[in-house]
Amino acid sequence: MAADKLSLLHKLETDKEDSLRINFVQAENSLNENQQKLKGLNDFRLEYTQQLHTKAQQGLSSSGFTQYHSFINKIEEAIKQQANTVATAKRVVEQRRKLWLTQQAKVKAIAKLIEKKQDEKQRLEAKAEQKMLDEFATNIFMRNKLLN
Repeated sequence: MAADKLSLLHKLETDKEDSLRINFVQAENSLNENQQKLKGLNDFRLEYTQQLHTKAQQGLSSSGFTQYHSFINKIEEAIKQQANTVATAKRVVEQRRKLWLTQQAKVKAIAKLIEKKQDEKQRLEAKAEQKMLDEFATNIFMRNKLLN
């Protein structure tokens, strides 16, 4: 009966571990996507800054320069926001990784307990079988002794 309860507990905890693993993988994927967006924004800023430099060398009006500079500032603000999103995503990944690893340890502990219970059961069964064989051998010995 206790083995059935442990098996049920093991299944429930394994299902929970699977769910936590999926959550962790999803968080990692989200982090990767956000890091790619940040890289894209940084690349865009660099490209736009290079455009400004090229246009400035060719001769750019002050209003044109102001527009470029204003747009670059907007890109930099977007980069800051995306960097914050990436930092948050990293924290979520770490949190979910810890939850998953903690659950893994719990599942392993339950599996170890089940294994220990099964070993104990087998040991007791072997002991009972040995006792029965000893009694059988004793009965045969006594019967043979009485018959002789």
